[in-house]
Amino acid sequence: MCGTLEVAVDHATHDAAESMADEPVVLLSPACASYDQFVNFERRGDAFRELARAYVTPTASASGDAR
Repeated sequence: MCGTLEVAVDHATHDAAESMADEPVVLLSPACASYDQFVNFERRGDAFRELARAYVTPTASASGDAR
């Protein structure tokens, strides 16, 4: 349990980086509503998108590959 979207994305990114897999995959799927954190699901999606973009490396962005 992470408590906030920011913490969840940070933990998932860390776990993927520590993975022994060649191409680790992280699937984020909320287990419950986040009414206390966001006005609606659109805002939650916007926040997730911004957080995910913060973890994309410049090299991946330049090549068009968001992994």
